[in-house]
This record gives sequence, C-alpha cells and structure tokens, in this order.
Amino acid sequence: MNRKVLSGIVIVVLLISAVGAAFLLMSPSGETDISIAYSEKVNYETLMVANANGYFSEEGVNVDVKLVTGGIEAASALITGAVDLAVMGDAPAVQLMANDDGARVVARLVGGEGAHRFIAWNDIQEPKELEGMKVGLQQTSGSHGAFLQWAEANGVNVGDITFVYMNPRDIPLAMQTRQIDAMGGSEPWALNTEKLCGSDVHEIGNSSGLGSTFPIVVVASERAMSERPEAIRAVLRALDHGNQYILEDWNGSMAICSERTGLSVEDQSFCSSIQFFDVGFNETDLLSMNMTAMGLLEFGKISEMPDIMGHVDLSFLPPQEGT
Repeated sequence: MNRKVLSGIVIVVLLISAVGAAFLLMSPSGETDISIAYSEKVNYETLMVANANGYFSEEGVNVDVKLVTGGIEAASALITGAVDLAVMGDAPAVQLMANDDGARVVARLVGGEGAHRFIAWNDIQEPKELEGMKVGLQQTSGSHGAFLQWAEANGVNVGDITFVYMNPRDIPLAMQTRQIDAMGGSEPWALNTEKLCGSDVHEIGNSSGLGSTFPIVVVASERAMSERPEAIRAVLRALDHGNQYILEDWNGSMAICSERTGLSVEDQSFCSSIQFFDVGFNETDLLSMNMTAMGLLEFGKISEMPDIMGHVDLSFLPPQEGT
C-alpha cells in the first residue's frame, strides 16, 4: 500500500478515536451524573452555598451547573432537555405543570411572603394609580405572578396597565430613564432599582400578606426521575446541607453568595433575610402554587388549572429527623 495513503488512514483513525473519546468524556457516565439549571441571585442561596462548599461531591454526585438569568430560563432549559433539574419560582413551575410534559416538583428549597417588591416613581402613590401606566417585569416569572395577585388584592385593573416585558437586569435603567413607571421583581432587581433611582422612587407594595410564600422549587424531568433517581436524591441531600449551613453560619453564607451575585455582603444579607430556608414540600406550598395557578389562569397565562399535587413527587426528599 502507498505509504502516503497508509499514513492518511492512520491519521484519520487517530482523529476518529480522539473525537470518540471526547464525546465519551462529555457524555453522562452513569446515575451519579446530573445537570441542573439555576440563577446566581437572591432566592437561590441554597444552591450557591451547596456548590461552593462541595456538598454535591460529598454526596457522591457529579453536578453539571448551567447558570441562567431567572426561573423562566431554567424552565426553558428543562423543557428542551438541556438539563435534568431546574430550580425556579412558583409561576414558571405552574406553567410547566400546565404543559404536562412529565416534569415533577421534587422539593421546595426556599420561600418568603415578601420575596417580590414593586417599585414606582414618587408621583404614583396608590396601587390604583398604576392604571394607565407602564410596568416593567420579566414575563411569566414568579414576580409576574406575584404582581397579578397583588394587583387583584388592591383592586387594580391590570387590563389598563401596559406591561413591558424585559430582562430583569435591564429594569433599573429603564426605571431611571422613565421608560417604565413602575417595576415588579424579586431581589436584587428591586434593590438595584432603588439604588440607581434614589429618592425618585419608592416601594408601592410587596407580596406580603397575599397568603402565599412564593416557594422556590426543584423540578426534575421525567427522564431524570427514571434514569437518575439516586442522583436526584443526592442533590436534594446536598441542598438540605446547604440550607443547614445557611442557618448555622449566616455571615459566612452571605459572604459566599455575595461573591456570586455581585451584591455587597450587607445588601445580600438584607435581601436574603426575608426568606426561610428549608428542603421539603407542605400544604402551604401547595396552597401557594394553587393561588399562583389561579392568578395565571385568570389573566390568560395558562389555559386550564393544573393538578398541582399530581405534578409533585416527594419520594426523592431526604428523610426528616426522627423518621
């Protein structure tokens, strides 16, 4: 055989072998590999702490972290099959349930009645004065659902509001330049708006007192539950450990989170302090998600009420002490 031809064949074989090896390295190797999408912002402290402290590795699971801007992006990653697990607020989770694609809520990590705040220009003093105004928020986010509930509770006709849907990172500048008259958001978007706009704006309301704790939940794909159940259990144990660390070492946890969110430790502590940190799922979470579902249904964001508990699987939760 011609030496040049033989050399070419050898090179091709080596290239094919190298590419094949690369794909093997990139592909999940077993039940201890799992991918998860979440945001590095307030409401997601549990994940930042667990990842920074190596709790996933301690539980024997290899976690591929996919960072996103918000819960709705995490939900999109789950729908498209880009990740096995996604962490999000109640509104994106309810919309996943409405799609009924087999995904299930496997745990609640965090919650807080006042998790969403609404900031308006000072010439808008009462909720009803938002009618005829422009309100900026992230579409179909937890803050969107919270705003709809808050507006209804305060007799505001949202049909008379012009909603400006945008990336939450852009909201503070949009407020400062008065492209919008008010905003709705979780932290740090509300705090960032107040800092940028200063005394020109004020908090016109928040999500406290609506009867919901606006849970942050972990959602698993149908395939992950079938193929990687032990990895899901290990992830939830690691997240439970993360919450325990937050409760035991608040200052250390806030320092970890501030490095990821870009907030000062003081601002991080302020934003995080309105939440509770606990891995589980209870009747309050169910009530909260049902309230969000009713609000999304009423305002045409979903076409029918999903069976919330029918889309929850608590078999992956770590056992509670004493059980």
